[in-house]
Amino acid sequence: MTTVPEKRPSAGFWHRLAALWIDAVVIYLAVTALIVVFRHLGIYMPFELTFIVAAMAYSVPLVSWKGRTLGKALCGVFVYTAAEKPVGLIRGLARETAGKFLSGAMMFAGFLWVVFSRSKKGWHDYLAGTVVVRDPAAEARGRIALLVSLAIALGLVGLYGCEVAKLYRLYRHMAPPPNYALPFASRDPSGLTEVSFLSENDDARFVEWLNRAGQDPLEYAVAKAKAHQVVIFGELHEQRQPLRFLNALIPVLYQRAGVTCVGMEVCLAQDNARLERLVTAPKFDRDLAMEIARHQPWGLWGFRDYWDVFETVWRLNQAIPPGQPKVKVIGLDLPIDLPSLAMIGIERNAGSNCPAWEKLRVLRLPWLFPRVAVRDAFMARQVEEQMIETGRRGIVWVGSTHSCIHCPRPGYSGGGEARMGFMLHQKHGEKLFQIVLHQSFFSVKLVNPAYSGPAPVLTDFLERIMRRRAHAPVGFDVESSPFARLRDSACWDYHGDRRLSFADLATGYIYLVDVAGLKKCEWMPGYISQEMFVANKPFYQSFGRAFGASVESARDINEVFARAYK
Repeated sequence: MTTVPEKRPSAGFWHRLAALWIDAVVIYLAVTALIVVFRHLGIYMPFELTFIVAAMAYSVPLVSWKGRTLGKALCGVFVYTAAEKPVGLIRGLARETAGKFLSGAMMFAGFLWVVFSRSKKGWHDYLAGTVVVRDPAAEARGRIALLVSLAIALGLVGLYGCEVAKLYRLYRHMAPPPNYALPFASRDPSGLTEVSFLSENDDARFVEWLNRAGQDPLEYAVAKAKAHQVVIFGELHEQRQPLRFLNALIPVLYQRAGVTCVGMEVCLAQDNARLERLVTAPKFDRDLAMEIARHQPWGLWGFRDYWDVFETVWRLNQAIPPGQPKVKVIGLDLPIDLPSLAMIGIERNAGSNCPAWEKLRVLRLPWLFPRVAVRDAFMARQVEEQMIETGRRGIVWVGSTHSCIHCPRPGYSGGGEARMGFMLHQKHGEKLFQIVLHQSFFSVKLVNPAYSGPAPVLTDFLERIMRRRAHAPVGFDVESSPFARLRDSACWDYHGDRRLSFADLATGYIYLVDVAGLKKCEWMPGYISQEMFVANKPFYQSFGRAFGASVESARDINEVFARAYK
């Protein structure tokens, strides 16, 4: 039984913080080791939930019967009741579970209360009727533990601060100036035409103009690559025909426009050295290609048509004579734990339907948010560094929301972060051109479930025009066309600002096939490895449920996606 001397001084905030920090490190290391072992055994363990359970299993018995944990012992502090007796199981359980939950639930105010309390008690102490005191006999050891633990903690905070500062500097380097000019800033919205107001009687002038000024999509892309150093293609993800167009386009762009760089959103910039090795090697390394593909931040981008680009570029490089510049593929993205964003519920997709305890991943936001916040700036910097600053001609293949060069972003409403294309265009002007691939334009309801207005009709209108041209593929400049001043207020892209027009969001446009004729990409067998599956099992299982399947292994989820993406 712990003997409590009289009139021991209360432990202050810093001693208690140091003890808590030491305990947290011990528990973190133990849980991390446990999770690594279980992953090797193919068993998923949720980190945050396991940490909380382990913390209670560690602290409740030690505080209840010994009055101290390892951290408290090293810092020379221990817990006892106001009656100077051991805490006991009931008080210890209340203090270390409900009490600490209460103290941490409101921005850790219950822990910070120690600073303001005359008795140096936290809310969990008040709840359990406990006090925390210092042991004078361990004063020297406690002071050393305090200094060492705080030094380590400050070092880690410093490293985190340096990382955030680095990302912020990158953002400031690429962000448009505060007073940037918008081409539609002084536009009178009354000069625009709502697509919903057009009837079939209006179609003739659009058809006539396309017959006269439209070009074959490949010829159009080549012409733009000749006229601009970088062409940004904005796609609707996971569609087969646009990616097959890309694979056919790459050799032609090299031969006729001197394009030697292909930037891809789906690849990580940190893999650029491996990408260089992959596309220039004497033999195409499919295992390396799969490794790079598996690094995609979502962990579910097993769509063969994207990764065919690697082999397309490799084959092209094999045919290029020695001494001539080779084509390189560069990754644009930075590593982000996107499955966690989905499981938290920030990203609304099939992966959001996860067990409630996965919401504890919200604790990862301090690490996730800075990277998410600068993602477009990071991608813009890769294009600037790898293409514009080196003088290389290149193309960039990204989702259409990242591609806008004349508008900060689709759905613009006067605030918020600018997207990649706009950042680059603000700095480098006519060196860049944007081409949007034909796609379905989404309803406002996609981002605002309360929206009850009409459905968007822009896609239907464009396809009605193309139907009158026998669905002939075409590429054209939007700004000089009769399409330029059109808008669709029911589309999310235009809903935020009445001044936005089609030309603001699509500088160039390529139509290959109607949306109904688009086919999903083909799934690569075995893309999701067992290691990937175990790391984010609830995420993959939620996709299985969305497709009506029970998923218990990587093989199961690969089969689900293979059936869905035939």
